[in-house]
Amino acid sequence: MQYFALEQALNYLIQTGNLDLKPLDNKTIRFALQDLPIELNFISANGRIFVISDTERQNDVDIRLSAGVFFALFKGEDLTELLKQDKLIIHGDVKTVQCLVDLLHSVDIDLEEVLSHYTGDIIAHKAGKIAKDVKHLVQHSNNPLDALKDGLSQLLIMPTVSKLYKNNRH
Repeated sequence: MQYFALEQALNYLIQTGNLDLKPLDNKTIRFALQDLPIELNFISANGRIFVISDTERQNDVDIRLSAGVFFALFKGEDLTELLKQDKLIIHGDVKTVQCLVDLLHSVDIDLEEVLSHYTGDIIAHKAGKIAKDVKHLVQHSNNPLDALKDGLSQLLIMPTVSKLYKNNRH
């Protein structure tokens, strides 16, 4: 079930962001986060992404990295530099990985606008503000995953002390 939800979310982002998946057509990518129990296989076909659980399948590329490096790629860090620093492990076609990274960099979706169609402007704006605060917190941290965990813990335990929560009344 979680594969289906992830697949639907990815394809929605691809459709909304008008992303061109042709460079990844008929490619199979195994993606694993080393510090989290996440290991997924993606197949790109017909302008869509399919998420499968078949671990025996032959992949074009196998990518293993930490969550921090994954966030670094989103922040625009150079793939070649991360490879030189041994921060990610790639087995297979490096060109496929570069196409994937280029796609990650080209994602430009206004999630606040998309969310407003389902929740209304006020809730979407508040969710967008929280997402920007979380993004800022993660981008300015040496260990983004720990920063995210700490921020969420503080928000849930003591929200009035959290930097993510501001008791502003309008």
